[in-house]
Amino acid sequence: MDIALISPVSPFDPRDGHGLAVLSDVRAISDNRLSLGVITFTYGDEDHNTVELDCPSKLIRARQGGGVSRLLRGLLRGLPPSAERLYADWAYREVRETLHAWMPRIIIIDDASVAGYIPLIRDILPQSKVVLRSHNVMQDVRTEQLRRSKGPTRHAIRFDCEKYIEFERKAVETCDHHWAITPADAARMTELYQRPASCLTVSVPLEKYELLRTDQGLSNGFVHVGTLDFRRRSDLSSFLNARWPRVLDADPGATLTLAGTLRGSAIPARNVTYSGRVASDADVYRLGRFAFNFQSSTGGVKLKTLTSLAAGRTLVSTAEGVEGLALESMRHFWDIDTFLASRQLKEMLEDIRATQPIADAGRQYVTANHSRASLARQCSKLLEAI
Repeated sequence: MDIALISPVSPFDPRDGHGLAVLSDVRAISDNRLSLGVITFTYGDEDHNTVELDCPSKLIRARQGGGVSRLLRGLLRGLPPSAERLYADWAYREVRETLHAWMPRIIIIDDASVAGYIPLIRDILPQSKVVLRSHNVMQDVRTEQLRRSKGPTRHAIRFDCEKYIEFERKAVETCDHHWAITPADAARMTELYQRPASCLTVSVPLEKYELLRTDQGLSNGFVHVGTLDFRRRSDLSSFLNARWPRVLDADPGATLTLAGTLRGSAIPARNVTYSGRVASDADVYRLGRFAFNFQSSTGGVKLKTLTSLAAGRTLVSTAEGVEGLALESMRHFWDIDTFLASRQLKEMLEDIRATQPIADAGRQYVTANHSRASLARQCSKLLEAI
């Protein structure tokens, strides 16, 4: 076998941006006609037939348990509590047996959370090359998480953050090659750990959105597709308090639909609807001409940004929401504060023609830079360097 990929999330049932990014990696490798095997963890509720991939796979059950038990196991084993469920005794055994059977010449660690398997790989396959595939700069993400945390759980969060950052550091130090998800992340990782990093971005399933017209949806309708975890829920709260009322001032009938898993209770706001997980994000994009990305955290690639553009929505985003992408405000998207301050805001919410050129340009950008073919070519060059 040419390549084995180890991932904490399943590309066979991608439920968020992380899963879609892993699926993008799998397809980029397969499109280069290399033999590939996927080792992935399962959590009990996946449908592994959602995406058909022509490659052998090994599905490993992650350890179950709530936050307290995971914290205790993390303390006892010196592991990040948020990742310790990936390191049950049976998981070590099944990873070992699978790699022995496949004998891959390259092993991709598709996220720092599974980097704890690098010592095992070095033990059983010392000749194999190890590639770390990072989806974010976790030192920055976890430092921000700790900064935002308050109350009695902060000590537990501190322990988890420190252990996770240690995981990332060791992974970068012990891998043979490192592929970050954006050029900005690659530069930041090199700055932090003094080891070179390359960039492998992501592809977007353009075929899902090709039937969506840029003028489709409510002229004053906004959508947001993506998981609202602890960071993004905080961003949403700030957005609903400070920025959404400015849209309503311009058009009291404007609507916002939020689709994706929400951590915690819904934050009530006027004309805002929560749809939860949806079978197809394309169905959500049909509801409005505009897409919001109110993210304030840095790092990683913003798949919700790319899918919004691919769906032909007029994207309104923070600077962090387009970080790492060669997008220009007022050409490919609207900077959120520029959009809200515009004297033509009311007109833009009424007149489709006022924003259609930006929606068209955004879609063209994704087609040119994030197709499967373009990512396969990028992946090929990186593999040639191994």
